Amino acid sequence: MALPELSALGWFHTLGSIPAIPLSLWLLARHGRIPPGTRLGKLWLVFMFIGALTGVLVVKTPPGAAVAALSVLSLTVGALVGKVRPLARHRWWIETSALSVATFTLFLPSVTETLTRLPAEQPFAAGPVAPLVVTFQLTILLLLIVGLTYQLTAMRARLKAAMPA
Repeated sequence: MALPELSALGWFHTLGSIPAIPLSLWLLARHGRIPPGTRLGKLWLVFMFIGALTGVLVVKTPPGAAVAALSVLSLTVGALVGKVRPLARHRWWIETSALSVATFTLFLPSVTETLTRLPAEQPFAAGPVAPLVVTFQLTILLLLIVGLTYQLTAMRARLKAAMPA
């Protein structure tokens, strides 16, 4: 089986961001969100920033560039919002939203690239607008919308429960 053709930077981007995939799934399953203050959350941020920053350099299409830019922006906001005093009151809301969007920006190109590059001899899909790819992309978008709604609703319920009557 031949490997897909990638530049050295492309391989670094791919191999550097792959660990963020299982970390995302684990953190979301365990915490219901990506907690950047935990050891695994910090490790997730490292792998995500590797993927996002190198993604800006390796993407060649306008939609890919937009996803890479959104990834860098959402990661930066999610990682730094706790350090901005005026936003401290809203930290959990902003952090959770930003890092959920960052997770979306990880899975969207990962699925697209996998379906259009593998197996190398005859990929599952001919291109990024193939029906199979678009179906997966829309499913990931739907998961973001439903997942983020659930996260924010659960956070609101916990805050209400913690407030004195």
